Amino acid sequence: MFVNKTHKKGHELLLNGKYTEAIALFTDALELDPNHPDIYSDRGVAYLHLKNEQNCMEDLDTALTLQPEYSFRFASRAYAKDFFGNTEAAIEDYEKAVALDPEDAVAHNNLGLLLEKLGFQKQAQENFKRADALSKQEKKLFDLLAKIEDYELESSPEITNAEGMEVTNSMAMDSSIEIQEKVAGEEVAQEVSAQKRSSFQEFRRIFTSKLQFSEFLRFVKNGFRIK
Repeated sequence: MFVNKTHKKGHELLLNGKYTEAIALFTDALELDPNHPDIYSDRGVAYLHLKNEQNCMEDLDTALTLQPEYSFRFASRAYAKDFFGNTEAAIEDYEKAVALDPEDAVAHNNLGLLLEKLGFQKQAQENFKRADALSKQEKKLFDLLAKIEDYELESSPEITNAEGMEVTNSMAMDSSIEIQEKVAGEEVAQEVSAQKRSSFQEFRRIFTSKLQFSEFLRFVKNGFRIK
């Protein structure tokens, strides 16, 4: 997540609402890694909180140029465009985001919210339905993956089974594979890349206060709808 130590320190300041200080550290971090999109994206978020539209958009544009196939680059720029009042342009970016990643529940939902705001109710409802379906699917996946993780943590080379036989690392791995195959059999497994962060993780970076993030969690629990 963090490119270097300076980037990490800058992000900590961002989370604490110290936006000007964070920007200074992000700028220093770019001297160490001048072409990393995450640093530009984080600095853009800091500028957003300071309501500095020009610098915010420049940084988000640069992040997208450096990583044009990553859907969240479009989604984050869309968020900023709507924040600064350019809703139509934000819709275009969200449409590009869902085109790149049709499984992105957050982008579908946010696109729906903007379409609804402009009066396109039918299209908005289609996006809400898609977001709801995807969020339920993701919840099933995450719950099952959590079960796998819990099982693996409980397994150890020294554990014995009911018949008193030693459970080896190999046996524990075999059991884990069986569970993973069951996950796939329930048709909720997806290919998870260590290099790709979910939109949920990325959007968490935007909310710098506990209250903001608590509201966002409530929003997710309500099926990505405002209630």
